[in-house]
Amino acid sequence: MFTAAYLLIMIAGIVAIVFNPTSVILYIAVACCLFGLVYHLTAKSRVRKSIIKTLSKMNPEEYRCTLYKKTIQIETIIKPKEDEEEKSSEAVEDENGGEISVEPKKNAPIKSVFKFGDDLLNFEEDDVSMYLVYNRQQIYCFPKRCLSEEVQNTVREHLIKMTENVD
Repeated sequence: MFTAAYLLIMIAGIVAIVFNPTSVILYIAVACCLFGLVYHLTAKSRVRKSIIKTLSKMNPEEYRCTLYKKTIQIETIIKPKEDEEEKSSEAVEDENGGEISVEPKKNAPIKSVFKFGDDLLNFEEDDVSMYLVYNRQQIYCFPKRCLSEEVQNTVREHLIKMTENVD
């Protein structure tokens, strides 16, 4: 819509310049329309570059999924940020006056367990990914490129069976 508006105003400005070539305002109007048209047509590219730049600065989490007979467990493994230094081990004095080396606690994964039938789980699939939708608010995406054909078939069969035909 903006593209058509910029084009129509620019064409009207060019036609007006043909009839009145001495009007500076018309040249400015055509230049503004041309700038607006180029800016509008390159907006998607700028937004995409901005999103990619922002996402590249993030430290993405890793996920691990385990399917059980009546539940599915998804673990989120949060990695420490690059600029955060890992804490070194600390020495603590024990009851007898000796030192005990204490290792820092690693980031424990955050576990989400969903019960088939009790939770609002739906399974969807397209050409690129398989999706587990929880309560229409959270979507867990399983990219097919990360799964072998055998694993895809096993996951698909189990999720379809458990989300549609719960005992």
